[in-house]
Amino acid sequence: MSSSKSLLLNNNLEIPQLALGTYATSDEEIINVVETALTVGYRHIDCAWIYGNEKGIGQGLIKQLNKGEIKRSDLYLTSKLWCTFHKSERVRQQCLATINDLQCQYLDLFLIHWPFAFIDKDPSENNRDEIRLADEIDFIETWKAMELLIDEGLVKSIGLSNFNEEQIERILQICKYKPVVNQVEIHPYCPQIELENFCKKHQILLEAYAPLGAKDRSWKNENDPEILEDKTIKSIAEKYNVHPASILLHYIIDRNIICIVKSSNYQRIKDNFNLFQQNQFQLTQEDFNKIHDEIKIRFRYYKMTDAKDAKQHPFKDWQDFIPQ
Repeated sequence: MSSSKSLLLNNNLEIPQLALGTYATSDEEIINVVETALTVGYRHIDCAWIYGNEKGIGQGLIKQLNKGEIKRSDLYLTSKLWCTFHKSERVRQQCLATINDLQCQYLDLFLIHWPFAFIDKDPSENNRDEIRLADEIDFIETWKAMELLIDEGLVKSIGLSNFNEEQIERILQICKYKPVVNQVEIHPYCPQIELENFCKKHQILLEAYAPLGAKDRSWKNENDPEILEDKTIKSIAEKYNVHPASILLHYIIDRNIICIVKSSNYQRIKDNFNLFQQNQFQLTQEDFNKIHDEIKIRFRYYKMTDAKDAKQHPFKDWQDFIPQ
């Protein structure tokens, strides 16, 4: 069995609505995670160079493909261009490096990971987390180089990640190929309603990362609100007799947003997939109203504050609103 529901992109290609997230999973561990996910039925794998595990993902993919039960054309592989490689001459080079690591011949989707750039460096250096801004590199230059990847057949679609409305508008004014998606953090503490409406207007799909609130994040602070523990989410979960995670995933799925779910646990990988397949209920308008009316907390789990001085940093809401 595989995930059957797909959404139509603005270039008339389809994208599976459920994706396996691969962030913060070691190169060794990810091989088994990918094998498990593909066996369960996932076909959409969300990757990125900065995660440091694309070689392991590639090994997991090849092990499954060699079994002959699935083909490359059955898979949907997404990766992201890291901020270090925004110079036009670096874009193709890094795309080819990712294709080589994933052993996949082409990418279905390639995204600009963040709208700001870092100082160029040798990608073989073991300092992925070093941040030095390069504000002179405009993401317009990067986007034009991304478009050439489509012309060359290295990628089928291109898109954005963590872009705000004004930044997307700049892309739309100059693009040959319109962005097909914008991947951003979405959950009831960060609902992204205005961005959703903007993207719908321009036929750009949203992809949601951290739909469960990134509860295993290493930078967690003691006073951070946890969406899985939210009383409103728990009350709706009790109504349907399900785990709060089911409500949070439906909060994404029922809005026709692509949902990226990350887990290294076999049972959770299976449970998340089965939830999507069975689709035993949908949130009602009353449920959505309750979420949006009762939940007053506004909080981003991913702020990228280390780059807060970047001219193209997309987030304006630095002060999270957490009622006492």
